[in-house]
Amino acid sequence: SNSSNYIHLISILAASLGQVHIATKGTETFAVKVQRQFLRELFDVDLGQLKRLAGFADAIDLNAEGGLMDKNTNRSWVSVYFEMKRLLYEEIDYLKEIDNCNRFRTNFEQAKFSHIKAPNTYPEYTTDKVLTMEYCPGIKITDVESIQKAGLDPADISKKSAESFLEQLCRHGFFHCDPHPGNVAVQKLPNGEAGLIFYDFGMMDEFGPVERKGLVDFFFALYYDADVKDVCDALERLGMLRKGVDRISVEKVGQNFIDRFQATLKSGNEWEAELPAEEQKKLNRQRRKELGEEFLSLNAESPFIFPPTWTFVLKAFFTLDGIGKTLDPKYDLTRLTQPYLKELLDLKDGNVFQTTLLRVLKRAGWRPVDINMAITQPRRVGKIEGIVSRLEKGELKPRVRALEVERMIERNKLVQSNIFSAVLSCLFLNSAMGMATLGQNMIGANMARPLTKSFFAAAVMFGLRVPYGVLVKLRKLDEYNERFGVSSK
Repeated sequence: SNSSNYIHLISILAASLGQVHIATKGTETFAVKVQRQFLRELFDVDLGQLKRLAGFADAIDLNAEGGLMDKNTNRSWVSVYFEMKRLLYEEIDYLKEIDNCNRFRTNFEQAKFSHIKAPNTYPEYTTDKVLTMEYCPGIKITDVESIQKAGLDPADISKKSAESFLEQLCRHGFFHCDPHPGNVAVQKLPNGEAGLIFYDFGMMDEFGPVERKGLVDFFFALYYDADVKDVCDALERLGMLRKGVDRISVEKVGQNFIDRFQATLKSGNEWEAELPAEEQKKLNRQRRKELGEEFLSLNAESPFIFPPTWTFVLKAFFTLDGIGKTLDPKYDLTRLTQPYLKELLDLKDGNVFQTTLLRVLKRAGWRPVDINMAITQPRRVGKIEGIVSRLEKGELKPRVRALEVERMIERNKLVQSNIFSAVLSCLFLNSAMGMATLGQNMIGANMARPLTKSFFAAAVMFGLRVPYGVLVKLRKLDEYNERFGVSSK
């Protein structure tokens, strides 16, 4: 009856899970998101199929060289499936989305993040399938032309979007999993600067304090300290490096990566991923030649783990990288991270003063651990002397890992398997010939014929395994080792 209270029947935005309508009540304007029908039932069917596909991927152990699919990384696609299933069902619960939105807004209430906005929510007008929020129009974040017409700097916006995500990951531990261009808009603030508006808080995830601390420690170890041991310790806390693995190869390969990372960071040159394909192949061949043994050891032990939660962290990183490069061709999230780390000094060791003090003491060699090392040095020397004495007396038997011997044993297993197949093939062939000539007189034609065919079939089967083992398996192993500059012969 009141003409000022109405909802537009034509949606202003439509997506796979719902559509958004504008509504008014008195002087207030709302954005009302209405969920599509039968979504939960569709999810039940589709996710059931995906579960089977994930189990199949785990069974055949899909892998490829480089990245998350590399042999040195353990993956569980079923675990990724369950993480995705949890987030998808949360995404269609609009009551949960209201809580996420309010939490996101609270996290960015500090004055220095006054340019970050999350719409206000109205729980009194919300159900699990209808969500009512403040109507916050803005410019699509990838609409560079409109952004420039509004007098805003696209490069500044790309920097703010990157810093907002790093803040979510490192400080809040509560982050937006789906920051695509449809979920982030730009507005011009009263002070003339660019502000960011975030929408759609259905797909949010979080880290615990241990993971947040591990991520901050990883960034500091990589960017500032260039300390491979600290990097590996941080990866263990993040659940990305298996505890108890032989870290010699991991640290050697890691130090090579850190040295190249630091050199590129300081020089301002292009990252390897940005180089031409031929140049990348050349560098990869050179690196394999230098670190072939270590790469083979990593592939054999698979020391790295891909935690399911990081599926959506990486997804968000890739999305932000695409947005950033649309806004600014010189956008580089890796380089933007370095100055931002100064904002995280209070998270490194509890407060800024303690972090700064420990970094100074580390360089001077006056940390508590260094002092403890100096005080306990005589005791450690005595322990080493005792071990040496036991070695001289033959009381200790050191175990040595010879990677060359391991490769030779692996190759010999294939050779022995081929020899065994050849022997069995000859045995069955001999049995088939004997049964064909003597079997009819010994056991009768009715039984001799099927046995003869069976022996011939077995002889053919084992005989075919010999060329397959030599020409495929053995050659593949030799070529694989040669790629890393080593030989298994």
